[in-house]
Amino acid sequence: MVISAYLQSPDASSGKRRAARRKLQLEVQGAHATDIVTVRIHNISLTGMLIECDAPFAVGDMIDVDLPHAGTVATKLVWTSGQLFGCEFESPISPAALAAAQLRGDTAPAMAGEAKLQNEAIATSGAFDRFGANLKRLRIAKGLSQADVATALDVSAPSISGWESGRARPKPDRMTALAALLDVSVSQLIVDIAAEPYDELIREGRERIARATGASPEKIRIYIEV
Repeated sequence: MVISAYLQSPDASSGKRRAARRKLQLEVQGAHATDIVTVRIHNISLTGMLIECDAPFAVGDMIDVDLPHAGTVATKLVWTSGQLFGCEFESPISPAALAAAQLRGDTAPAMAGEAKLQNEAIATSGAFDRFGANLKRLRIAKGLSQADVATALDVSAPSISGWESGRARPKPDRMTALAALLDVSVSQLIVDIAAEPYDELIREGRERIARATGASPEKIRIYIEV
C-alpha cells in the first residue's frame, strides 16, 4: 500500500528553514496546497513509517505528521537512504488511527514495489549491520522463540537463526511480515533506536571473548556492577 501525502515547507519568516519543523499531511482528494513536496508513504505502522520524497532530510530531523483520528504526531527520522526515510513516531498511534491512515492508500496493489524499496533501503543504508541484534532483542522482548517466529512466517527455524547471526537476510516481504509480528515499524526493526549503546558494546565484547577462547558467544556471560 502506498499513501500519497504532501510536505509543507517550513515557515520562511523564522529565518531557520533547515531547523524548522515541517508538517506532513495525507493527501485529501480535491485539496490543493502551494509550496509543497510530494511524499509517498510506505508501510505505516503503529510506531512509524517509511516515506519517499526528495526533501533534504537528515537523521534526527523532526516532522509533524497530521493523521486522521490521531491529530499531529511528532515524528523523528531515524535513518535515510537516498530518497527513502525511516521515521519513528514519538508516541505510538492507536489502531484506529492506523486503520484510518491505511484507508487513504492507493487501491492498486503496491506490495511488490514497497518490498523493493524496503530491500534497497536495507542494502544501501548500512543499517543492516545491526538488524540481527535488533531482531533478537525485539523477539525476546515479545516473548517469542525462534521457532515461534519461524512458524508465524512459514520459514524454517534455521532461517531465523541465520537472520539473527547475520549469516542471511530476510526477503523484502518477510521483512514486512516480521515487523508486523513484532509490532514495530520496519524502520525500527532495521535501526532500533531504543537500543542502548552498551548493548552493542556487550555484544562485541562477547564475540571477541568467544573468538579468543574458542567458546560460543551464547556461552559468554558479561556482568556489570554499578
